[in-house]
Amino acid sequence: MVQDAGAMNCLMVIFGATGDLTSRKLVPALYHLEAKELLPKAFGVVAVARKKHNTDEYVASVRQQAEAHTRQTFEESVWNKLAGRFHYQSLEFDQGDQYESLKKKLDTLGEKTESSGNRLFYMAVSPEYFGTIVQHLKNHGIVNRKYGWQRMMIEKPFGRDAASARELNQTLRMVFEEEELFRIDHYLVKEMVQNLMTIRAANQIFEPTWNADHIDHVQIISTEMEGVGTRGAYYDQAGALRDMVQNHMLQMLALTAMEMPDYLTAENLRAEKVKILRSLVPFETEEMENRLVLGQYERYHNELKVAPDSTTETFAALKVFLDHPRWEGVPFFLITGKALAEKTAGIMIQYKLPMGSWSLRQTQQQLAPNRLIIQIQPQEGVVLSFNTKEPGTLNKLMAVNMDFCQNCLAGTNTPEAYEKLLLDAMKGDQSSFTHWDEVEASWIWIDQLISWAAAHPEAVKSYPKGSQGPAYEERLKHASALEEKEEK
Repeated sequence: MVQDAGAMNCLMVIFGATGDLTSRKLVPALYHLEAKELLPKAFGVVAVARKKHNTDEYVASVRQQAEAHTRQTFEESVWNKLAGRFHYQSLEFDQGDQYESLKKKLDTLGEKTESSGNRLFYMAVSPEYFGTIVQHLKNHGIVNRKYGWQRMMIEKPFGRDAASARELNQTLRMVFEEEELFRIDHYLVKEMVQNLMTIRAANQIFEPTWNADHIDHVQIISTEMEGVGTRGAYYDQAGALRDMVQNHMLQMLALTAMEMPDYLTAENLRAEKVKILRSLVPFETEEMENRLVLGQYERYHNELKVAPDSTTETFAALKVFLDHPRWEGVPFFLITGKALAEKTAGIMIQYKLPMGSWSLRQTQQQLAPNRLIIQIQPQEGVVLSFNTKEPGTLNKLMAVNMDFCQNCLAGTNTPEAYEKLLLDAMKGDQSSFTHWDEVEASWIWIDQLISWAAAHPEAVKSYPKGSQGPAYEERLKHASALEEKEEK
């Protein structure tokens, strides 16, 4: 794993530079990196899109978003320095002859910026254009390793199923090597997701008990209060299983359940995650209704660009098992949805009760289970719950929490996901990106669930906006525990 290495000189080429992702995420991330003086000295951004802008017009169009999404006072001097790095290129993605102009611009800027021929391509476009753009990059010699490294950053979704993901991967691999592909899952760079490995490995109280002998179950939750908003056209074709479970939720499961490697290199981390993803136990058809709960929030059909008869799920709750000796018989509950009561993401590990009947003999009172909660958002931190004697009594028990809030600390400024993603890609550090083997294993497992849901539209139950979603706890033989963090 690259540690604290400076970003390498390069040209960053953004396809889809006038889109929402670029203006809301990429440009603000570049602004913050500029403010922290973390961008390479020899660095330029080639913004590529269909609109007939010149560079000055483009810079003016993205300035407002950069100012709106900065986490500190917007500094004109920082923006001016970053703005001087931008260069705009109008391009119709499917018009091969226009790529010659792009090639000339990159060659000229490469010499001007002294970026050593290094090029970081970023796909901020709809997935339908991935293959087209990559093929033209190859045909016109724009990917040229003779003078420097060439890397490609790709947003999700990576395919719609295992077959389409393989087809896309084959297209990309015609031009880029696996080590040159940086498939983005922004959950992997969330501070507490990355901290999960440290919590396990650096604390003797956790790693020895991180197994089926001590853990009763694990919950992984990511919920949102908002509906699909302006993403109706995409979301109605994806749904919660594709949009969240196949990538973010399964990645968090893999990081929670994997064996800790001796060294935290990108290769070792990916190898251990792949083992977990390949150990996911398939759902038997007769188990589906008791292992998978799907829902759709009321009036979802009224959202922009959503089909009036859509049965797309906006909520999913799953009960998952692993064919793995460390986790034999331990259920993992994955819960995600939109238009719910709160926005939260976290991982809750619930421990088994002590062996025997100590609590009943000593106190005539049942013990509360110990829980370790990794809070990912909106609050970042760790909560550990345990039992103690209630003050002023001889044997009455009470559950208490030890609570560490990371983003409550004075002076803490957790980097946004895209800041770290861009820096890591410039450094060539793939630790926070997904390998093809992970993508393929995830799709192979979840394809069966997507196929079953498509054949059983009646399984998608309606739920009110602002609720907890459709009733799933009894169906999955489980009561939600992550919500109990509010009792601390």
